[in-house]
Amino acid sequence: MKRRVLIRRLLSVLLLTVVVTAVAWLGLSGNVFGGFQRRATDALFPGAPTDSRVAVVGIDRKSINAFHEPLPWPRSRMAELTDRLAAAGAKVIVYDLVFSQASDNPTADAEFAAAMKRAGNVVLGVGITKTEPGLKGHARRPPLAVEGTGVYAPFAAAAARIGHVQVNQDPADGVVRSVWMAVDTGKDYIPALALAAVMQLRGVDTPVFLRPGGVGVGNRFVPTTVDTSMVLNFSDELSNPSSAISAVDVLDGRFDKDKINGKIVFVGATDPLSGDLRLAPTNKSSRLPGVFLHANAANTVLTAAYLSDVGNSSTLLWVALLTIIVGLAVLMLPFWISWVVPFLVGSAYIVFVIWRFDNGTIYNLIYPLGAIAVAFIGAVVLKYFGETRQRRRVTTLFSQYVPEAVAQRLVDEDRAELAAEGQRLEMTVLFCDLRGFTALSESLSPATVRVMLDHYYDRVTELVLAMRGTLMKYVGDEVFAVWGAPIPTTDHPTQALACAMAIQELTPQLNRELLERGAPEVAFGIGLNTGDAVAAHFGGGRRRQYDVVGDTVNVGARLCSTAGRGEIILSDQVLTRVADPPPVEPVGPVELKGVSRELRLWRVVTSDSAKLSASAGNGAGRETDGEDVAGGTDTDGSAGGARVGAGEAGG
Repeated sequence: MKRRVLIRRLLSVLLLTVVVTAVAWLGLSGNVFGGFQRRATDALFPGAPTDSRVAVVGIDRKSINAFHEPLPWPRSRMAELTDRLAAAGAKVIVYDLVFSQASDNPTADAEFAAAMKRAGNVVLGVGITKTEPGLKGHARRPPLAVEGTGVYAPFAAAAARIGHVQVNQDPADGVVRSVWMAVDTGKDYIPALALAAVMQLRGVDTPVFLRPGGVGVGNRFVPTTVDTSMVLNFSDELSNPSSAISAVDVLDGRFDKDKINGKIVFVGATDPLSGDLRLAPTNKSSRLPGVFLHANAANTVLTAAYLSDVGNSSTLLWVALLTIIVGLAVLMLPFWISWVVPFLVGSAYIVFVIWRFDNGTIYNLIYPLGAIAVAFIGAVVLKYFGETRQRRRVTTLFSQYVPEAVAQRLVDEDRAELAAEGQRLEMTVLFCDLRGFTALSESLSPATVRVMLDHYYDRVTELVLAMRGTLMKYVGDEVFAVWGAPIPTTDHPTQALACAMAIQELTPQLNRELLERGAPEVAFGIGLNTGDAVAAHFGGGRRRQYDVVGDTVNVGARLCSTAGRGEIILSDQVLTRVADPPPVEPVGPVELKGVSRELRLWRVVTSDSAKLSASAGNGAGRETDGEDVAGGTDTDGSAGGARVGAGEAGG
């Protein structure tokens, strides 16, 4: 590929990359498609392992039906449940139930408080009914608890710890994707229910404190966003409500104690009618009981399966990289291959995102995948308006003297520019000249001369193109064609010789057609030569044409001038390259103008050529119209005085 073409394509890719990346930057800055990104990420859950120290006990429909009592249950039953869990070896008992007031039964309240005191590991939840963003000035702060439901004082005194039960619902779609790890009361920080449970499990007695990038708990660190929100990483088991142990089974002693022993046991309502069902990334259709959200929060901390966004800078780098890859593929590769690249690149990026997600990093899906689509469309548009227009011009130019399929192949294989710029190729040249035309034309009217030449050109050109040749030009009454340029081939001598014989075989039919048009009969002399020559677009200013130059062309023109009526003269270089040559006879010594070396020449022997030679009479067989070689062809092989310059184009 020529350097100029390569530079043009690289600049196109660079321009496309700048535009796509700039648009992505504007979108990311304005949080455009942020909701789509969150929903796309939801499809990657569950992604966390399940810590064996987390269990859920659900107050389900089975439990409610067993006592024929809806929630809230009597405090005495809660006391019994606490005792059962403690006896089963629960390391921490966490209630996703808010006990903000005394019940109508003081005795039952006292029993529950006593049970919590005996267990010594109960974490109670406090509800927060109103919050506001905790960013004041430039300080990093957690959300501010403006109003809370509190915990009934005797219960608060009996509990080991208190944690808030607030979860964050996305205002756009209501899906819970994060939990505040700390809430500011104005005096201290209340940890999330899950964080309080983990603190109890690990025996952390120090309060929660803020650290850059997260929340500190003892010597542990929980990474969070600027408002202390931790992104929940859901596990498969803790996203399945059926994994919960029924509360009535615990009360009746019909459960496997190994599922409780040594674990953090979250207790909450799982009955669909309880009203505590939330939309979660893993349960958008059936919803997930709130207690499982807290269980997943604790599991995220215990497994350290934290999730964090890569940020806009990384996303923009990916947008730029993917745009470059797709843009280069479209502009550099054939279209039938390039359209596959976006699918492969997009699939590879999705696999990469899934892998990184499983390792705790959330990569943006929307903008990079969108960049792939936009880059593909943009590159196709650039290719069409930038290069396809140029290719059409080149195709139109080459189609004048090569078959349309050959011209299209030049374009498809990116050889058109190279062919136009110039290349040295091995080729076979063919010159076909009318014998006696000069004298004949003097006795004919201009209209008859035009009819004769036009029909002669048309029929010979049809054969050249049909034989996969390249029609170079018409020079007076001579047709000049080559095989092996602009597309290199290995069988060019065979194809050229076959075309020459087809032209001679066409003579009787052509003469009949000429007689019908009022024109006289004609006969041809044809010369063939094989060798190296330079093929390129020559010329400047307002006139350029595709041509071939070199000694090979010069010798071919001289051989044509040597051929008589109905004769095909070919060089030894042609004959030795044809696998199944026709009958030939050697040509005696012939002096060729401009050729100093000795050449072995051959004449094709056919019945038609013998008849033509005989009909011409003695001395007529070598008539060349008195013209210089090939109607004015120079000794360097470049043709002049052409009636039609087939490669001619405006500047």
